[in-house]
Order: sequence, then C-alpha cells, then structure tokens
Amino acid sequence: MKLLTKGNQKKKKSSARSGYFLRFAMANEPNPGLFLLGRIAKAQGTLGGFLMDVDDPAAVSDLPELLYLRHPENQWVPYRIEEVRPHQVRKRNVFFVRLEGINTRTEAERLRGHDVMTDKPPGSSPESPDVIGYEAFREDGSQLGEVSDLLETPAYPILIVKTAEKNVLIPWIEQFVSAVNSETHRIITKNTSDLESLE
Repeated sequence: MKLLTKGNQKKKKSSARSGYFLRFAMANEPNPGLFLLGRIAKAQGTLGGFLMDVDDPAAVSDLPELLYLRHPENQWVPYRIEEVRPHQVRKRNVFFVRLEGINTRTEAERLRGHDVMTDKPPGSSPESPDVIGYEAFREDGSQLGEVSDLLETPAYPILIVKTAEKNVLIPWIEQFVSAVNSETHRIITKNTSDLESLE
C-alpha cells in the first residue's frame, strides 16, 4: 500500500478512501491518539530507508502495521511498515526503518528530524510466546537444537537454543526467525551461522 493520500483514490478506492477520512480527522489536531516512538536521524541507503532514534527499544519489538509521519500541512499520515531492524551506532538506540511510499534517499532526507508516531500505547506489548521446549531448525532442514529459555531484553526477546556443544543466543526478530509452528513445536531460524560461531 502506498502513502494514503487523495491522489491514490482511483487506483485503490477502498484504502484511499479510508486514508482520506483518516487525514481529515487528524488535520487540526497535534497528535490525536498517537504516541511518540522515535525521531528520524538521517537517511540510510538509496531506497528510502532511514535511521530512527528511540528512547524505548522495547516499543519497537512489537509494532503495529502502521507508523505515522507529520506532513507540512500538519496532518499525520499513516505509512505501512516494510522493514524495521536494530542498527548499532555507538550507544544510541537506533533502528533502520523502511516504509511503503518512501522510495528514494531524497524523500528520506526530507524527513530528517521528523517525529515517528504509533497508535499503540507504551507498555502495551503482549507477552512473549511460550516456545520453551520447541525444536529449532535451520532453513536447510538441519536441526539446530532445543529452546531452553527465552531471555527478555529491552530491545527484543532472545531465544536460548541448547545445541550439542553449547547454547546459541538468537534474537527473536525477523532477521533470524522465519517461522514458528505451534502445532509441531518447531522454530525455523535463518542467518545463524555467525551466531553459532560465537563463543
């Protein structure tokens, strides 16, 4: 879904119509029903991504589908999230973000200093799933080990997977966990080779 503006009405009538009424309702209010998530620090890459400073990394671990940016007309406009992942910059809490409708570095650079809002109140994240005892597999089908614990951190939960040799710590984020099957009690992991090599 692209940026929800009246210009999209012909292409996607239903979503554009809801976006139009949403913008109309928000036009004269500073942040109606929205909560500050972070602030855009700078553009990152060439495809419209940017770095976002946040005060509470835990709020990023379970985001809703949409984030909101304020446009020059003082309207809060919703964007669908394409990607959010941690980005290590010294000791700051920084995340890389990509949103649908922001597709170039120039567009991202114009947003520098803008607040990023969410409609999810702080502290409303649900409890982490109970996956202790689940079997962890790699994407190639080989077994990695068994989940022995789930470590809660400010940024995101971390799976502790017990292998034949040691414990492997795997962040519970899309970069490393691709699927969870509650019926078979299996977790499919990816990109774990570097994590497995850590002592």
